[in-house]
This record gives sequence, structure tokens and C-alpha cells, in this order.
Amino acid sequence: MKDKRRLSQLSFRQKLILTSIACLVIPALGMLYITIVYSKLIIREHSLEKATQSLTIVQSQIDVIFEEMVSVSNFVHFDPEIKTLLEDAKTNPVAARTLTSRLEQVAGDTLDLRITLLDNEGHAYSDYSFYDYDPRQFIKQSWFSTLEQLSPYDTLFLGAEANYLTSLEPEKPFVFMTARALREGTTALPYAYLIVSRSEASIRERFASLEEDVYLLNDKETILSNRNQALIGSNFNSLLSIDELVFPDIVEFKDENQLLLSLPLKYAKWRLISVAPYEQLTERLNGINRTGLFIQAIFAVSFLFALTYLLRKFTKPVLVLGKVARRVEDGDLMVRSNIRGADEIGSLGLSFDNMLDRVQLMLRQVETEQELKRQAEIAMLQAQINPHFLFNVLSSIRLKLLMKQDEENAFIVGSLSSMLRASLSKQDEFVSIAYELDSAKQYMELMRFTMRYPTDSVVHVNKDLLLEILPRFILQPIIENAYKHGFVQGGGQIMIAIEKINSMLKISVEDNGTGMDEPTLASLLKHIKQKDIELDTLNIAAPPVTPASHGIGLINVYQRLKLIYGDRFEMSIESIHGHRTTVQLVIPVKQTGADEYGI
Repeated sequence: MKDKRRLSQLSFRQKLILTSIACLVIPALGMLYITIVYSKLIIREHSLEKATQSLTIVQSQIDVIFEEMVSVSNFVHFDPEIKTLLEDAKTNPVAARTLTSRLEQVAGDTLDLRITLLDNEGHAYSDYSFYDYDPRQFIKQSWFSTLEQLSPYDTLFLGAEANYLTSLEPEKPFVFMTARALREGTTALPYAYLIVSRSEASIRERFASLEEDVYLLNDKETILSNRNQALIGSNFNSLLSIDELVFPDIVEFKDENQLLLSLPLKYAKWRLISVAPYEQLTERLNGINRTGLFIQAIFAVSFLFALTYLLRKFTKPVLVLGKVARRVEDGDLMVRSNIRGADEIGSLGLSFDNMLDRVQLMLRQVETEQELKRQAEIAMLQAQINPHFLFNVLSSIRLKLLMKQDEENAFIVGSLSSMLRASLSKQDEFVSIAYELDSAKQYMELMRFTMRYPTDSVVHVNKDLLLEILPRFILQPIIENAYKHGFVQGGGQIMIAIEKINSMLKISVEDNGTGMDEPTLASLLKHIKQKDIELDTLNIAAPPVTPASHGIGLINVYQRLKLIYGDRFEMSIESIHGHRTTVQLVIPVKQTGADEYGI
């Protein structure tokens, strides 16, 4: 309760400063803790990934060595030429020499690869000299008797055996061997025995340069290969004082924390174990992490002091506004804060002072607005009355002309009244083709009355298209251009054609007036293209405001249709000077009911 009371007694400025500091310090401490924990995990994962990559490379290289030995064994086993030479060599010395050459050929360029072939009668053949080692001594080895027990085509893998070649024993004391009993079938007795060997050095050199210490173990945990040849043949478990190994794991080995990894080999149930110095792998990353945390701490403390100073400075105008507000509450409307600036507080101070300046004018503004509102209502009423009055007067004039049997002038007045009624009273953006054609015909009747030269009009449209709708007042501006520019030197004819092609309406307005010369047509097309670029630049999303019906030119029609239909609208203009001008519009089809427009 005391803490809540103390907190409620703090000013807004103090609450803001304390809250800002808390919002900075608490997440910073949480992030610092999370960073430390996750950094350790990331460093461990990185070290594990690096050691795993190195061990995977060694694994693939050693698998390739053993796979090569197995491939050589398979080749010798299933090569019919070698089998034939083996039979002939029992009685033919030439075949024996050929068989030896064949084995040397199979060994190829692999320097430490040795092949031995023993038949069931005690004859021996190899790619090395018998002076170096008598291959028939293999029969006396303890493992040789197990070849009889192997399944057909199975291979016995032997590791870390003493090198049987005396000339190479000092340099390469250990060899790896594969042995196999060659049979005709799955139940037949062996007709020969095949032994393929490679030196242990060919495997050891694969991991001799690694930071990690790699051990090759058999299924009895005996060390078969290691950079320290003195450990070959000893048990790996004797090196670690751990009851049960878990991979991967970090253990104390040779007075250091070591990262243990294990990967199996493809053959013989052997496996590789990597012992990586954990501190050595993570020392650089730990140093970078500690440096980063130290720098973060310095920045956090510096930012805390800067935040406190800036918050006190930025919130000082709030104190001033609070004092001014209390004086206004007491009834002092003449007080001003005089706080100015480009930020929100400065805008607030300026707005607050302006508000006080406008309070005294508020009543007069309300009275003025009410008066303007009444005037606007009267103007709207007059705007509604004037057109109706005009329509009534025109109707009266037409009636008197009919009573005097002046049908021609009565028809003109009726057309004028209908056209004005359509222009002033109907405010729909879209109308039917029938309505648009009717308005165009009324306009042409009026223009025919005012023109010096006789004019005529022809309309070609299928009755089925009369219910299609299109934007209002798109024909009248085009027809107006024909009367103003095409028929200035004589009369002529205007032909309007509307047809439907697939889902598009093709509207054509053609006059046989004076036409346009090439420079005039080019200038008009250039002007339209310029307006098209301006429309694309505007990026107008809302529908356009319907322009006034009078003074709409060809450019206005293009702009309206372009804004409504976009790229789906096309307009083309063709003109032959002294003969004709054709304006063609292509717009999408949109159908509506006839009752909507009173047709």
C-alpha cells in the first residue's frame, strides 16, 4: 500500500523517467542472461559441427580405401580370365607368370596395395616377391581357418596386423587386410583364397594433420590406427577413466576438456572416434563473446545516463503546460505557455495557446456559421427551383407555338427543353445506349436548326444493344467537334455506328466534313498521348468527378473513359483532309435493365 501511495504521488515526469529506465534495464538484464546461455550453446554447437565435419571427411576417405579393397577382391573373384589362369597355372608355368602379371595389373598404381591368391592345392600367386614373404605362410595364421566359415562372397576384415613384408616392416609396421574364400557356388568348397592388404599408414595419413586426435577402433574397442603408433593394439577404454562413453560428450581427457565424437565405418563394424580439444576450439569464440558482452554493458550504462538526461530535458515543457492548464482552470484565460518548437510538445504548446486565443471568438464563429448555413440552404432551394421554372417556361413557349401551328419551332424548343432536362436533372454516371443516342439526336436537331448549311445524321445500331450501358455524354462532345470544325464551310452528314465484338462495344462517329491535315491530326494525337502520360502519373484510385456537360471536348472524353476503364479502353482518330474524320471508341460491355432509365 505504501509503495502504491508513493507511486501515485510521483509526477508524470518522474513516472515517465522511472518507467523508461525500468523498460531498459529489465529487458537488458534478461537479454544478457539469455545471450550468455545461448552463446554457450551456440559455441558448443559450432565446435561440435566443426569437429563433426572433420570426422565426416576422414570417415568418407577411409570408407573409400576399404571400398577399393573390396572392389579389388570382387574383381579378382569374378574375373573369368583370372579363374582360367588359376586352373592352367597348376600345370603351366607360363600361365602362372601371366596370372602374376594380371594381379600386378589389377593392383595398378596404388603403391601399398598387395594381392595374394592361394589355390586349394597349396600354390600361391602375388604381386610381390616371394623373397620378401612366402604367401603360403598365410595358411598358418590363426584367422585363416575362419575363412571356411564365412558366408559365400563375404569378406573378412583384419586390422592392425603386423606387416608381413619384411622390407616394409620398419617403415610401415602394420597393415589392414581383407580375406575371402573363393567358391563356385554357395555350397561348394573353396577353390582358392584371396587376400588384399594395404598399409596402416595409408589410413593414418588421412587424419595426421587434424587438430582432433582420431582413433580407428574395431568392435572390441581395440585401437587399429592412430597418429601415435605406440597406441595401436591397445584398448581405447584404458585411456579414459569413464565407465560408459556417450557421444557426443565433453569429458576430461589428458587433463583437458575434450569433445568426444564417434562415427561408424561402412565395413567391418569398425568406427572412428574423435577427441577434440574443447577449449582450443572455443577459445576464440569465447573471447569474442566476452568482448561483445563487455561492449554491450558499456553501451547500456552510457545509454541509461543519456536517457535520463534527455527525458528530463524533453519533459520539462510538460511541466510548464501543466502549470498553465491549472491557471486556465482557475479562470485565467489570458495566460500563455509560450512553448514553441518543431516537435510534438512544441506543436502542443502552440496549439494550446491558439486554443486560448480562439475561445473568446468561439461564440461569434458559431453565430456566423449558423448564418452561412441558412444562406446555403436558401441557395440550395433556389438551385432546385430555377431549373423547374426554366423547364415550365420552355414548355409554355412550345405549347403556344403548337397552338399557332408553328410545329418546326415547337419541335426545336421541345428538343432544347428535353436536352436541358437531361443535362440538369439526371445525374447518373452511366446511361443506356438508347438514352445516349436520344440525347445525341436532340443535340443534332438543335445544331441543324442553328447551322447555315444543311446537315443530316445516320445511326446504325442493333436493337439488342440498346440496353447496354456506357458513360454519359461521350457522343455529344465528338458530335460537337464535327459541327464546329467539320461543317464550317458547308453541310454534311454524321454517321453513328455501334456494334458489339465479343465483350467489347465498338462506337464509331464519322463526319464527311473538311477533315484535318496531317500536322493538325499529329498535334491532336500528341496532345492525347500527353494526357495519357499525365493520367498514368496521377495514380488516381477513386472514380472521377463527372464534369459539367457543357464545354466537354474530345480530350475530356478520352480522360473520362481512360479513368473509368483504364487499359481496357481504346480510342483511335482517322482523318482525311477534305473528306472525312472518324473517331472510334472501344469500351467493355456492361448491361443493365431498360426500366432503370425509363426506356
